[in-house]
Amino acid sequence: MSAANLNLHQKLLKIADAAGILQKTKAGYNYRYVPEEEIQAKVTAGMQKYGVMLYHSIVPGTLKVQPHTYQKYDKKEKKEITVNEFIVQAESIYKWVNTENPDEFIEVPWILVGQMEDAAQAFGAAETYCNRYFLMKSLQLATSEADPDEYRSKQKEAENYDDNKKQKEAAEELTKKIKEVVDAGTTLIKGGLPKEKVMEIVAKYNEGNQNPSSIKSIEVCEAVLKAFAEVTAPKGKSKTNKTDDTANKGDKE
Repeated sequence: MSAANLNLHQKLLKIADAAGILQKTKAGYNYRYVPEEEIQAKVTAGMQKYGVMLYHSIVPGTLKVQPHTYQKYDKKEKKEITVNEFIVQAESIYKWVNTENPDEFIEVPWILVGQMEDAAQAFGAAETYCNRYFLMKSLQLATSEADPDEYRSKQKEAENYDDNKKQKEAAEELTKKIKEVVDAGTTLIKGGLPKEKVMEIVAKYNEGNQNPSSIKSIEVCEAVLKAFAEVTAPKGKSKTNKTDDTANKGDKE
């Protein structure tokens, strides 16, 4: 399907898929993070390919710049010092637009917050932090400090969950059915039917293989069980057992 035939939601899904997994390559303030340029490089490439534009605006009247003074321990001076900073915060809106159909758009309310000694820098930090996390969270982009292949493996496992569950249930059902075959065959043998005859029946429906454990389908199990139901133990064997019982009774008398 060409990009022109995709709606905005489908395009965003394509962009997220193309962006893949983001690795935390930078460190600061005692934690690792994904730099904004890496996120933008991957996301904007998808935006250009699928014809999507992203606009960011601040809701009028919500921007606040507040002085913030606090004490902190300075390791170099080895004493408490006074820090004067500014906190900048505002409500904002991100707007995804389908460039091939500008009337189709998605608006997402967001917020920005920044704190630094310079008000302008605090605003810039707020914009950068806000933009980075909006792109990651709105597109559900995965971040990892480990090997991205490990995440892809977990993602693939999740994608195949339904198929794997069905396969597991089918395998468990087959195992139960094979046990029925084994139990039925054992009962026939104990009843006097030669073991060779039982194995012959299994082989007849199991591509020549006499081992019931090698059966690969429930249909074969059903066929074998049906054949088992149609055979009986030789009469001679039953008579022999009866004669033995009579002799044993005579010995007791």
